[in-house]
Amino acid sequence: MNRFQISIYYLQELNYRLAYAILGTLFLFITTYTYKQSLIFIILPKGLSHFVSTGITEIFFTYIQLSTIFSFNFSLCITLTQLYLFLRPGLYTFEAKITFNLLITALIFYICLYIVIFPIIIKILWELFSTYSQNFTAIDLTFEPKLQNYLSHLQQLNKALTLSFPCLVILNILQIYTNKQTWVKYRGIAYITAFSIAAFITPPDVLSQTLIGFPLILFYELQLKFWSLYEEYKKQLLIRQPIKPHKYSYRYKK
Repeated sequence: MNRFQISIYYLQELNYRLAYAILGTLFLFITTYTYKQSLIFIILPKGLSHFVSTGITEIFFTYIQLSTIFSFNFSLCITLTQLYLFLRPGLYTFEAKITFNLLITALIFYICLYIVIFPIIIKILWELFSTYSQNFTAIDLTFEPKLQNYLSHLQQLNKALTLSFPCLVILNILQIYTNKQTWVKYRGIAYITAFSIAAFITPPDVLSQTLIGFPLILFYELQLKFWSLYEEYKKQLLIRQPIKPHKYSYRYKK
């Protein structure tokens, strides 16, 4: 096969992979839209029995927004898997192994994120803010949450959690292939960068930026502590390692 035929073959393979990803996304969107009310019931906070809607088209577009959120999150896993299958034949063995491990780690991370962590965060935030919203008995005000506003906040939280894994991976790679003393010296710049990333992916308020920026800073400090302990551990191994005699150091006695 000449170079032109090989290029055509890879373009066809890329088109097939993109078609699989698009069809999977459409299938997920149709499925989530079919069971949209069940999905709303799943993400409904504990103790809340209804939402308020004030617009004629608000419910329809809210359902579209909900289906888009769910289908996009699950289609991201499909797209990453198809991309790995497309790149796998052209990778070396160690590159394919690293990519495969990174893909499996990402899938496990997002599965644990949306099955365990995401519901816990929703529960904590809802209990935190609903407590202050319902304490209006002295002036007789009633808290009636809107469905669209609730899903908008869920979408912002979902965007922050989705981008957390790439940020952690990039930070880990930078700390591996750079000098650790530089990260310790410019720690203040790292803090500013973390809050800048938080300001980019969250609403413009201090609480949201703190909720995203603080875990990034915590992970940054844990990485520095881990690498310092690892370097100390390697030094201890070198100290305790017995010195092997050179093969020419022995002298035979006559």
